Amino acid sequence: MEPTEATLPHSGAIEAYGIEPIPEALKTVRWPDLFLLVSNFLVNPGTILIGGLAVASGLSFWATILTSTLGILIAFSAYIVMATVGVDYGITGQVACRMVFGIQGAKWLPSIMRTIASAYWFAMQTIVGATVFVAIAHQWTGRQYSTVRAGLILASVQVLLALVGYQWLKLISRFTLPVKVAGIVYLFFVLAHGPGANYRPAAVLHFHAQFGWAYLVAAVWLNSMTASWLTMITDAADFCRYTRSRKDMWWGTMLAGGLATALSVSLGAYGAAASLGRQPNPFSLAAVVDPHWVTMVVLLIVIALDESTINVMNLYTGGLSLSNMFEGPGRFWNTLFVGVVSSGLSALPVLLERLVPLTTALGNLFAPVAGVLLFHYLFVERMRIDVAALFDPKGIYHYWHGVNVTAILWCFLGGGIYYLLPTVALPAVIVPLITGAGYLLTMKVLARLQPDSGEGQQDYEFQASSGK
Repeated sequence: MEPTEATLPHSGAIEAYGIEPIPEALKTVRWPDLFLLVSNFLVNPGTILIGGLAVASGLSFWATILTSTLGILIAFSAYIVMATVGVDYGITGQVACRMVFGIQGAKWLPSIMRTIASAYWFAMQTIVGATVFVAIAHQWTGRQYSTVRAGLILASVQVLLALVGYQWLKLISRFTLPVKVAGIVYLFFVLAHGPGANYRPAAVLHFHAQFGWAYLVAAVWLNSMTASWLTMITDAADFCRYTRSRKDMWWGTMLAGGLATALSVSLGAYGAAASLGRQPNPFSLAAVVDPHWVTMVVLLIVIALDESTINVMNLYTGGLSLSNMFEGPGRFWNTLFVGVVSSGLSALPVLLERLVPLTTALGNLFAPVAGVLLFHYLFVERMRIDVAALFDPKGIYHYWHGVNVTAILWCFLGGGIYYLLPTVALPAVIVPLITGAGYLLTMKVLARLQPDSGEGQQDYEFQASSGK
């Protein structure tokens, strides 16, 4: 499938490839660029705010960093498996989902879910950024400003940037991450020199609001971080399909997961601990602690770069997800559509107040999908995919009228299990294992009962033994 004039704007700067495979000649990205790209995704207002909220809810400074980073690394252990699809075959994660859910099933389950998740995370990040911009403007002028209006302006700029595509993501990642890290280090300095002994590092590092290392509180945030990144598993290949090798992908992704998460969460945790658990947003706190123009400019730069990187990526993956459902318009126009919808959600600040419940709800949806996707790719496909069949309505991924009913049913069953499990059981960690194992066992049983599946359920033994 080649891009056509009907699907692409007339500009050489705009990415030409949508859901079709990337040619081998274009796979030139090395691990440093991928590290910068993924780090930019993780160093964002939402992750920073999670660190502050965790401390405000009762965790200690160190417990917050440990649980949040561990949650991301658990999710990344699944994420990098599916990222190999992008490295090996140059396809998007949503197209890869066709091997599991069927050509039609992938369009109407994971693609819809990921498009919704992209829109939600875009809106949430924009609202956080707009809140900080409004706080800074009020600090400077003394006037009240509309968070909704600020959010809509931010959203519009980000939509324009996302339309360019992958090359823009790579380019801005090279230049923005060092600036963001420098700004965060400066904000640490500002907070460490705030008024009162509670702002000093010694006090922050030993701060316990209520529970310290209490397992229940830690489980809430570990589960939340794991669930939030599992929403990206169906698009893991998107960021890696221009990557040169698996080794580059592993190094770039895992280093970013550990280092960038720890840095982001640390800033939020420091601000919340320094304010004795009263202010989970370190950006707003820094504006109050040091209202001088230098600090205000740093805050504006950090927030602007945070917003321009993570939300451009959210829209990029959202556009690719929608392209898997509606191939005709192409990546550009599908990204524009997702951007318009996401911008509308940015006018709803109430989303920020529902961060944990909505993250949990997304985990309820994506955890079973992650389990089915992983187990199918590892144990049914054995990490070998017939790429041509992914685009063939009558090929081996046709299943039953284009849908793998077994996979769909196990996703819904897994969602019910997630809902029933208490947070202390870490459902975002357990449900993918339960769902994946149940799906694999069901596939084996069906293969024995129906060795010749015809146009119905695809033969498990064929999948396991074929040399695709």
